[in-house]
Amino acid sequence: MDDTRQRHGQDASSQQYAEELARLLVQQGFTHWFYCPGSRDAPLGYALNHLAASHRLDLHVRIDERDAAFMALGAARAGHPAVLVMTSGTAVGNALPAVMEAAHAGVPLLILSADRPAALRGTGANQTTWQPGIFGEFVRFAADIQPGITSAVLSEVVSEVAAACRGEAPPPHPATNEKQFPATGPAHLNASFIEPLAPPEAIEAFAATSASVSANAREEPFDPDQSPRGTLLIAGDLSDATYADLREVVKNAGIPVLAEPQTAWRCHPHAMRGYAKAAGTTLSAVVEHNLERVIVAGRPTLTRPITRLISRRDIPVETVGAPGTTVNLAGNIARHWTDAATLACELEKVAKPSSVATPRHPTAETPENWLEMWRAAGENAVAALTRDWGFHRAAQTIWDSTMTVSEPLDLYLGASLTIRVFDTVARNFARNLIPAPEQADVQSVNHQDGAFGGHRVFTNRGLAGIDGTIAAAWGAALARRQPMRLVLGDVSFFHDLGALCHGRVETVPNLQVIVINNGGGRIFGSLEHGAAPADTFTRMFLTPQVGDICELARAAGWQAVQIGSPAELVAALCQPVRGLSLMEVILPST
Repeated sequence: MDDTRQRHGQDASSQQYAEELARLLVQQGFTHWFYCPGSRDAPLGYALNHLAASHRLDLHVRIDERDAAFMALGAARAGHPAVLVMTSGTAVGNALPAVMEAAHAGVPLLILSADRPAALRGTGANQTTWQPGIFGEFVRFAADIQPGITSAVLSEVVSEVAAACRGEAPPPHPATNEKQFPATGPAHLNASFIEPLAPPEAIEAFAATSASVSANAREEPFDPDQSPRGTLLIAGDLSDATYADLREVVKNAGIPVLAEPQTAWRCHPHAMRGYAKAAGTTLSAVVEHNLERVIVAGRPTLTRPITRLISRRDIPVETVGAPGTTVNLAGNIARHWTDAATLACELEKVAKPSSVATPRHPTAETPENWLEMWRAAGENAVAALTRDWGFHRAAQTIWDSTMTVSEPLDLYLGASLTIRVFDTVARNFARNLIPAPEQADVQSVNHQDGAFGGHRVFTNRGLAGIDGTIAAAWGAALARRQPMRLVLGDVSFFHDLGALCHGRVETVPNLQVIVINNGGGRIFGSLEHGAAPADTFTRMFLTPQVGDICELARAAGWQAVQIGSPAELVAALCQPVRGLSLMEVILPST
């Protein structure tokens, strides 16, 4: 059965919905739970942690969904029907091998995947894909449940899924009988959750902390009445094809470029650092009142301030790019330009006057123009974040070293907190994004902004999963046939630990892995979950792992070194990338 259940009307909170769903499944005999941390499945995490504390279920937290799926399979095979819980995106796909095994072995395994609301599918929203039906004919039952489902219908769905796992329901597909699957087997519940994704007390505590931080910030917000007005160009993944046609007109018009670090647009002379931080703090009032037009190239997905900006309905928000490469998160896109050259012609006529307009009430402190205001606000944000030794300062050092080295050297960035930190601090060094000599026939953007050559920046932002990051960098280094530097967090490292190993007679690339060890999934600390009780946050979100990173790398044949200070990092980065090497950058406890 493949079913979508929802109703319209007043919705219960995501937390209440998650608690009821977990309670109903426990009542059906699902008492062994394997939970993989994420943001979208956080309501389930809070609910499970509470039920585990009252001894109503056995809870196990794992960071690798594939491993967790097989652990749940093992528990179910041993006679204890088990549930695997994960967040949206590639996390769900990692369960497929275990589901296939469960289907053929008749093992009652339940996959409970969290999801964004169905309305966001196909819009370019972060970590959003078509999860319903992903397991095909391998599951005995599948349902897609949406926010607002009634208690009665939810109870009915849970009863159906339990019956299907126990073999008490008809198979979900007519063809299943031909495949001779046992009656018992796996099932899939896909549950969509809407924000907020934390209990009220955590949300309130987070809001109070955020307000306190803002009140104590040294930087005064810009006054809209004393600030210019203008246009922004925002560039995310899949935006590179628009760069050649729009580069000059955007430069001449004085339009600030808010570009993610893996894009060609980050090479633009108007590419800003610290833009998301500025947009959410010192420039928030200016963004609200003085922004006249937004042009979005590709799919920007990194930060909440930018997501809010491109979802606005009170100003024209336009997209540019080929079909399937743009966003429409809120159904608010005023115009879509499939041809960047046509947009360039239009911008030549209308963009420059608004982009450099003077303030309504100029003063001696007024920024020179719209562009310089964004540059000043962004640089102030970066200066504050890099003043002390931490992730931002380490990232800035790594970026500067990589982009200024004389030999070809590529950079691969982890998809979670790592790329967001680099997005904040990365300077707009010109990068000639040309293919390596051995790959001269490969199509690639060729920038002529400056003398730096051969530096490509890669990341996995299609669905923004942390899985397979080391393996992906390994593959890119092999294909490019030049040195590759990968930067990722400690959780991402442990998630892809198996990628350190290789066959004894296989070719290895020149790959340097830099692990930023900040003691777990710190990205959750920047969200509402950071205000949860310390024990809950540590177990369900931070998930610090057992194991010595350098020793694990050495056991797989890598050269490995620990870095504990800015000076040590600078010295280590001066060494050429040869063979397989790893740096563990240990950051101060936070």
